[in-house]
Amino acid sequence: MSAPAESAPAPAISVVVPVRDGERTLPALLDALAAQSLDRDRFEVVVVDNASRDRTAALAREWGARVAFEPLPNRSRARNAGVAAARAEAIAFTDADCVPEPGWLEALHDGLTRQPLLAGPVRLLHGEPPNRIERLELLWRFRQREYVDELGWAATANVGVRREAFEAVGGFDPSYRGIGEDVDFGVRCGRAGYPIAWCAGAVVAHPIESTVSEIVRRGFRHGYASTQNRYRLGERYGRLHWRHPLPALRGDWALRRFGVEPAEHRELLRIARVEYGARVAGSAWALARRAR
Repeated sequence: MSAPAESAPAPAISVVVPVRDGERTLPALLDALAAQSLDRDRFEVVVVDNASRDRTAALAREWGARVAFEPLPNRSRARNAGVAAARAEAIAFTDADCVPEPGWLEALHDGLTRQPLLAGPVRLLHGEPPNRIERLELLWRFRQREYVDELGWAATANVGVRREAFEAVGGFDPSYRGIGEDVDFGVRCGRAGYPIAWCAGAVVAHPIESTVSEIVRRGFRHGYASTQNRYRLGERYGRLHWRHPLPALRGDWALRRFGVEPAEHRELLRIARVEYGARVAGSAWALARRAR
């Protein structure tokens, strides 16, 4: 009889995936992890079922992943639970709707032997041709290199961290209700002496929103998180959108904020205003909730 997994030698790196209702997208991620260039016996996959109402946990177990549970829907709590269950000193984070390229994990593992915190590129997946919503998304989503070089954080769709750095800052802050916890985590790591570095060879693909309802929901969450980060981290890391509602109604700043010439993307202005309006609403809600 083989020894229990807990008594086996620790893997070189653990992949932590927080998931809520990921039955539809999780198989593609797991297939991509099975195709990694890093030998399979050198890494483990920890799927954190974050209050799913579908077969997320069953699918993960069938594939061979370790499954942890976090009953309160919260991305920070789920990632923290995943790290607590993980056995490696090097941790790789990605999301259930991502598809890592074959060299992703090997590149992160190698980089983490030299740096405490890493992030790699996020390649955007969209329709061919992209629709208007997707064209708006392509103007700004996942500017990962810019986040790393200029602001010291990265989206956790593609981040690696040494356990010592993770524990030094206490992991992700569960008081973040939706998104924005990755900004806070990266900034706190940098301020604690664990600056983030770029890992060009670690690439994941991530789908972007393609409907109005999707960008409204996400815009609301961004507005909430941006307000929270402004109060916590300073003006470099967040904006109080509730103070500036007019771009949702008139003018072209809703497009210019992405660093583009509005005249070149005039057909996207109305959608950009809708997205910005959702941010204003989320920011106002954060103010009402006294989110800090």
